[in-house]
Amino acid sequence: MTMATMLVYYGTTEGHSARIAGRIADVLRAGGHAVDVVDGRAAPRGLSLGPYDGVIVGASIHGGRYPDYVHDFVVTHRLALERRPAAFFTVCLTAASVRPDVQHAPAEYVERFLADTGWQPTQTVIFAGALRYTRYNLIMRWLMRLLARSTGLGTDMSRDYEYTDWAAVERFAKDFSARLSPTATSQPTATTTVP
Repeated sequence: MTMATMLVYYGTTEGHSARIAGRIADVLRAGGHAVDVVDGRAAPRGLSLGPYDGVIVGASIHGGRYPDYVHDFVVTHRLALERRPAAFFTVCLTAASVRPDVQHAPAEYVERFLADTGWQPTQTVIFAGALRYTRYNLIMRWLMRLLARSTGLGTDMSRDYEYTDWAAVERFAKDFSARLSPTATSQPTATTTVP
């Protein structure tokens, strides 16, 4: 496969989405691609998608919302995103829940984001996030514990919980890499949730 130039653009609140973006970039580089990783909060002014053969956008979701700068990036670059293979990954703690009454929420957040932005990515995926009790301030610790209790996740505030399936993150990156071949199609696919 010919080497492609890739952009991985991400939004993060507590740093876990940055780790996922970094792992995706590592897999793409191992596949021979050139990859730029951009934290949306520090994106260069006038960032153009012109040089990129493929783009992956990802963000964490908190309180049912993605960071505004990720939303704005997609709206600004929607047409350019749709002219090349482009994927969207979501990092959501609720994706780790085993409770049927909350398992639908992450997919609904993705659907609402795509409807709001008008974007039809080639590929979407949802990854479970992390609970970092030891890094939260006291108020956030208690709020996150309430959320964890309501979704059936870990509530021991003396430790952290990581729910991300890293093998699934790597599979996603490899699958996206395969879409960069000249024979790959650019048709949108269904959202996949990976605990």
